[in-house]
Amino acid sequence: MTMVAALFAAINRDDLDAVARMYADDCDVELVFAEDEPRHRGHAAVAAAWERERRSRVGALPGGRRYDVSRIAGIETGWGWVRADFVRGLRHAATGAEVFDRGYSYFWIEDGAIRRQRTILKAPAGGADVPATAADGPAEPAPPGRRYPAKPVLGVGGVVFDERGDVLVVRRKHEPLALQWSLPGGGLEIGETLEAGTAREINEETGLIVEVGPLIEVFDRILLDASANVRYHFVLVDYLCRMVGGVLHAQSDVSECAWVAPNCLAELPMAEKPRDVILRAAVMKESLQW
Repeated sequence: MTMVAALFAAINRDDLDAVARMYADDCDVELVFAEDEPRHRGHAAVAAAWERERRSRVGALPGGRRYDVSRIAGIETGWGWVRADFVRGLRHAATGAEVFDRGYSYFWIEDGAIRRQRTILKAPAGGADVPATAADGPAEPAPPGRRYPAKPVLGVGGVVFDERGDVLVVRRKHEPLALQWSLPGGGLEIGETLEAGTAREINEETGLIVEVGPLIEVFDRILLDASANVRYHFVLVDYLCRMVGGVLHAQSDVSECAWVAPNCLAELPMAEKPRDVILRAAVMKESLQW
C-alpha cells in the first residue's frame, strides 16, 4: 500500500523517473491511460506510455494534480493485491478540453515492484464537479465491531527493542493478518490514553512491562472483501517503547512472540508497513539515544 501511495504522489508531481522505477521489468498494465493502447506489457512500454500521457494531458485538479486518492486498501482474497480509489482530472494539452472521472485501480505488488495494474473508470454524469469520495461501498450501514465497522477502529502499538537492538514481534491468531508477524498492540479502550493503551496491549500480548516513548507514526490499515466493501478499517498509532520488566510469553490473541534482529525481518511473513515502522523506530532510537 505504501508503494501505491508513492506512485500516485510521483504522478501528481510529474516525476516519471520515480514512476517508472516502481514497475517490474515484466509488468502488465491495462486500461490506465486515457488516450493510448488499452494494454502495455513490460517496463519499457509502461514508461513510454506514461511519458506520452504526460505530454498529451496535464492535471486539472487543484494544484495541477492528476489524481485525488480517497482510499488505498489491501484485498483480503489475494495476498499482494491492493486497490486504490480515486478521482482523476485531466486537461488536454493541445485543446484545453477537461475530463473528470472517478475509478479505481488494482495493483499486484511483488518483490517491491508493481507487476500488474488494471484500472476501471466510471465517468460521472454532469462533468467536472466530482467529490473525492470512494465510488463503491456497502449498500447498508456496516454493523458495529471490527469486521465491517460503522467507523474506523483506533488501535495502538509499540516498537520495543532489547539491549542487543532486536525488536519484539508477535504472530497473530486472528484476522486480519492471521498467522502473520506484526507489532504488539490492539484496540484502545474508552477512557484510556494512547500511551496507557499501548502499555496495556503490549503487556496483555507479551507479558512485558514497557515505558512508552515518542510517537513513531499514525497510519490507516484498510482491508476490503471480494466485493470491495470495507471489512476492516484501523487507524493505528505506534510508539517507540522500552522494556522495563516482565517475562516474555505469548498470551491474549497472539500465538507466538519473539525478539528478532531488524535485518532478519524479511525472512518472516510480515506486511510491508510493520517493517517500515520498525526501520523508522530504529532511526528514531539512535537519533534520540532513547
